[in-house]
Amino acid sequence: MTMQTEIQDLVQVYRTAWNARDFEGMAALFTEPATYVVPSGTLHIPNRLALMEKLKQQFAGLEKDGFDHTEIESVEVHQCNETTAMADLKQVARLRADGSAIDVIDAVYICIKQEGRWRLSIAMACWTNWKDG
Repeated sequence: MTMQTEIQDLVQVYRTAWNARDFEGMAALFTEPATYVVPSGTLHIPNRLALMEKLKQQFAGLEKDGFDHTEIESVEVHQCNETTAMADLKQVARLRADGSAIDVIDAVYICIKQEGRWRLSIAMACWTNWKDG
């Protein structure tokens, strides 16, 4: 399996856990500590329990807006070195059950290879098409 395939699979597993509201499964895919860079600021998350609590709070807000599931248009992977890569996600759509969008963003994940497996380390929300302009 190539590095690109491994990271694309990691993102797919994360999206599946996200859509299942599997907070423990999502948190297990991240390094400890982890970092979220979002419009409201940078969150340094020390461990999996803290990440699970952050995700539960995030989902509470999404579900108030009628959140059902997330779809991702594409994932492009760029290897930085033997243990670091960037996953560039295009058109991450948070959708209601009727298919209407709550929001659509791009996202960047910095992935770190630890103990022989790739993990998410930094998650960053981006404007759609941020690299184009």
